[in-house]
Amino acid sequence: MEFFEKFLSHTENSRALEAALYTLRNAGKRIRPNLVFKTAALFDVYDENVERIACAGELIHNYSLIHDDLPCMDDDDFRRGKPSCHKVFGEGTAVLAGDGLLNLAAEVLCGGLYGEKYFKAMGRLFSRTGFNGMIGGQSCDIDEKKQNDESTLLFLTERKTVRLFEAAMLSAADYCGADDSQTRSLGDFAKAFGFAFQIKDDLLDEGTEPDKLTFVSVYGERAKALLREYSLKAEESMSLFKDKSGYFVDLVKKNLDRQ
Repeated sequence: MEFFEKFLSHTENSRALEAALYTLRNAGKRIRPNLVFKTAALFDVYDENVERIACAGELIHNYSLIHDDLPCMDDDDFRRGKPSCHKVFGEGTAVLAGDGLLNLAAEVLCGGLYGEKYFKAMGRLFSRTGFNGMIGGQSCDIDEKKQNDESTLLFLTERKTVRLFEAAMLSAADYCGADDSQTRSLGDFAKAFGFAFQIKDDLLDEGTEPDKLTFVSVYGERAKALLREYSLKAEESMSLFKDKSGYFVDLVKKNLDRQ
């Protein structure tokens, strides 16, 4: 689990921890922690606090995946090609595993070397994943009274996908002392890339869940054009960083080429 190891080594073993590790070890692309590291690299910063921010963000992301798969939420039996956490360990243990990862994220952050910029980064990370971000989006998603229309789709994408990318990039920017124009550029990238990422997911999943609200169900063939538009916006938003923007431009292109 790469940089996670040092932050997990002290944790006492339990069934809930086993369930949490099952999810963490079923690694995805690690895009969000990489965005923390690469954003910090724009400012030539790398230290343990950056590692803690990256780790905490990924722990939060994985807790959200565990809870998102539960029968009371999206009711998904598989995650990244393997049985979902609750299918292997049971619903109760899965809830505790998710809760534990969220608590561990706070614990990891609290072990950092404090300072005004670090506190600002912590606040940014939790605000983007709380009621005004990811949790608010999930609350809307499970609301039986929600409208399956364009405005709901954009709201859900903003809260459930974009805000997690913002949490990664802007928390790193806060810690590294980014100025207003730099923060704005990074935020613009996170938003545009977040939309492009979700649109690509919806295009790849086309036809698998006919009743699900997606960019394909709302926009049809126009979804492909929107993907290109958001991808271009993402690339253009990084022009401020000139020759340091290579990773971010490549990330946009890799998303376009995902199969």
